[in-house]
Amino acid sequence: MGDLTFRVVGCGDAFGTGGRFNTCFLVDDNFGRFAIDFGATSMVALQAQSLAPESIDVIFLTHLHGDHFGALPNLLLYREYISNSLNPLTIAGPPGFEKRILNICANMFPDMWKPEWKFPLIFKEIELATPVDILGRNVTTHAVIHHAGAEASTAIRIETGNRTIGFSGDTGWDDVLIEVARDTDLFLCDCLDRIEQPFPGHMNYDTLLKNLGRLKTKRLLMNHLGPTMINTSEEFEIEQAFDGMVVRIEEHAPTGENE
Repeated sequence: MGDLTFRVVGCGDAFGTGGRFNTCFLVDDNFGRFAIDFGATSMVALQAQSLAPESIDVIFLTHLHGDHFGALPNLLLYREYISNSLNPLTIAGPPGFEKRILNICANMFPDMWKPEWKFPLIFKEIELATPVDILGRNVTTHAVIHHAGAEASTAIRIETGNRTIGFSGDTGWDDVLIEVARDTDLFLCDCLDRIEQPFPGHMNYDTLLKNLGRLKTKRLLMNHLGPTMINTSEEFEIEQAFDGMVVRIEEHAPTGENE
């Protein structure tokens, strides 16, 4: 009952460094299929991996930068005009996110917005630091260090069945990540740079390594790798995510396994 499959649809930075797609993770659990973030390249990445966009029942957004939510207009148009699916789609994100989605739709495809779509479209705000049930998943978000407008940037913790996944979102080091990662089966963490930079908002490898022992997770994957992380021959002590990666987290397995 607690098995799940985690797929890396995209784990790149905002600029596609190394040919990687923008952030989008897909999880199959006992309740269906949900996505964490839906960056600008996500529709292309899903189709390249033969994953049906209409199979997603919930999208959890960590923050409102284009490389984390920029393909939502494309998905909505696909669901309206290409897909035959009438299944509901729930989009959940930080308070105020609905207005940003309406704005990005208006800017990308003027007059695309419909008062009623052919499929039920539901928006759900996630209050910070307040657990909420969303279609069977227990979800908690926390504000992190990353500016993305008036709306909060968040780390997210999702408990589904008796399995737990955590994701830092985009952020520099913040002690709240200790709580988000606590006892998770899988924790994904931003690691854009090799060394600390003079600007906040993204993690670097040296800082992540220094705090490694504080992140109590069964498996840690680095995400959102930038040029200084990808364009190097250095071997890292922490595992890197990669596009197309599949992790199966089984009921009685101590860790996931790559496929």
